[in-house]
Amino acid sequence: MSVAKDLEIPKPKDVIFPPGDLYSDEPPWETDLHLRQMILLIQCLEWW
Repeated sequence: MSVAKDLEIPKPKDVIFPPGDLYSDEPPWETDLHLRQMILLIQCLEWW
């Protein structure tokens, strides 16, 4: 027997998750330009 099997971890029964479709008028976290810049940086670092 292992110790992990002997321990009983209580599982929360009343977990409430927020909805995933919340409205936000903030800009996207990563834009296409930012992605291209990051790819260029990584390629330059790999080349160096």
